[in-house]
Amino acid sequence: MSAVPGADTDQPAATSIARRRAELERCVREAAALPGVDAHTLRWLHEKLSEEVFNLVVAGQFKRGKSTLINALLGEMLLPSGVVPLTSTVTVIRAGRVRRALVELKTGERRPIELAALGEYVTERGNPGNAKGVERVVIDHPSALLADGVRLVDTPGIGSVYAHNTDETRKYLPQADAVLFVASVDQPVSRAELDFLAAVREYAGKIFCLLNKVDYLRPEELRESLEFSTEAIRGALGASIPVFPTSARLALEAKLRADPGEVARSGVRELEQALQRFMAEEKTRAWLDSVARGLLRLLKQARFTLDLEAQVLTEPLERIEGNLAAFRAARSKSEQARADFQVLLQADARALVREHIEPRLEEFKQAQQRDIGAAIERWFAELSELPSRGLQLALEERLIAEIRGAYDGWLAREDAEIARAFQSLCARFWSNMQRAVDELMRRSSELFSVRFERVAADARWTAESDFYYKFWYEPTSLKILSSSAVLALPRRLAAPLIIRRLKATAVDLIEVQAGRIRHDLDERLKKSVQDAQREIARQFEATIAAIERAIEGGVATRSRSVEQSAARGVELAALRQGLAELEGRLARVSPDRAELSGCAPDAGRGAAPQPGA
Repeated sequence: MSAVPGADTDQPAATSIARRRAELERCVREAAALPGVDAHTLRWLHEKLSEEVFNLVVAGQFKRGKSTLINALLGEMLLPSGVVPLTSTVTVIRAGRVRRALVELKTGERRPIELAALGEYVTERGNPGNAKGVERVVIDHPSALLADGVRLVDTPGIGSVYAHNTDETRKYLPQADAVLFVASVDQPVSRAELDFLAAVREYAGKIFCLLNKVDYLRPEELRESLEFSTEAIRGALGASIPVFPTSARLALEAKLRADPGEVARSGVRELEQALQRFMAEEKTRAWLDSVARGLLRLLKQARFTLDLEAQVLTEPLERIEGNLAAFRAARSKSEQARADFQVLLQADARALVREHIEPRLEEFKQAQQRDIGAAIERWFAELSELPSRGLQLALEERLIAEIRGAYDGWLAREDAEIARAFQSLCARFWSNMQRAVDELMRRSSELFSVRFERVAADARWTAESDFYYKFWYEPTSLKILSSSAVLALPRRLAAPLIIRRLKATAVDLIEVQAGRIRHDLDERLKKSVQDAQREIARQFEATIAAIERAIEGGVATRSRSVEQSAARGVELAALRQGLAELEGRLARVSPDRAELSGCAPDAGRGAAPQPGA
């Protein structure tokens, strides 16, 4: 079987990327030993290099073989699978030396479980309607597929009789970096699947489409199904994406028997090779480029301050004093710009709450209050055979579960959007901050005739994606229903009273929950803004301090003796040479030096001869 388009098996790109990563790791370590390199940002780059996370989400219509596919990719029967819709909650599989599982509940509790007990938490049979309140299950697994931060995410099927399964899948899509979309050759791709695929495209940077269960069809039927599905997918997306005819079941059975020939015939091998190429050639390259740009910016800034100090050693003192006064004026201007950025960041964060969060939350709240009455009457009809006290308790449980589930779902969907909006907001201000820092360095380069190169690095700010709020309700507001007077009434008289009071309670409860979520989101954004402001301030202060140290250090050295100035000049030349060599190595491991740097020389009046150069 062959994918559409085809897949080759050579891996030179993966080898090249691995060498580049190793060399970049060495560059980061060596930069830590050099003077003037911002240690704080360098630590962040090291963490980014070592803690890459990439979510590969497996999604699609129910009963298309998603869990079986994951089992086939891992080469073992890990996740439950069967002939009825099984998966009911999200399962995340990440790299780990030892196989183990952890259940994360919506209450925030985390609980280790045996792998054999997975079905009790992730399937409709073991956990109907997610009655156990599972947020997700996390599995550690030693598969090589999960190297370099890759995480496989199994999601419930869309379009099953269980509506909450579709909700669980859709709320996880914003976290997808790439999606394995699983369809089936034995059924034409449906309109619902194509619509879902279009929604996936809004979030995932890369989509791989699987047409599973190829062993169900004869060769001529398979060709017809592939042609139809490939064309339908292309038409829905307005573009071609890789389409792989596979049999996850055959692949899993073959891997369990250690039969590589049968694995190849299943079509899964071509998918695995395509995933490996993507990880190496696209995902990892972009990630390494980002780290390289950040490191290059640090090295350029460090070398600039060394060049500045070296230049001060040769400048006439009276000129240095005048330039220092001009630099301090430029510093004051930059500090004002930083203060303006912070005020604007606060204002835009408030606007995010006012223009994005509040209207969407109000719309959701109004819809919930409008629809809850019909749900209460439906529950009452379903539970009408219960005695009054049991009826009241059952209705209360359903009410709490309904409102909790609705807000959990809304928050899961909206939280990713809010986080992305805030990240975009901070990225814009981060870029503004970088430009202000660069302007201060450019002004210094003009004053002291030192070459300055501007390097644009990626924004380093990300908002926390995990968020938990405490579901609030006031039990006493429901206890009114169980008063002896109400319970003593005949059912026909008690029923309207119970329903009326329960509806009023529901409206109040929905209002309270909306207020709590609004408050908690507002508080989180305030904290995130404060964190961003602190980092912006730290960057400014570190840059200013480095420039001032260079200028004042050069002046102090000159005031001592000619011999000390000469010795410092030689020392600076050696340090600058070390930085230049590291920059050169960094350029050699980058595929496109100009694209990496994102810079053009922005010199002042040209580079003057440097002592000891």
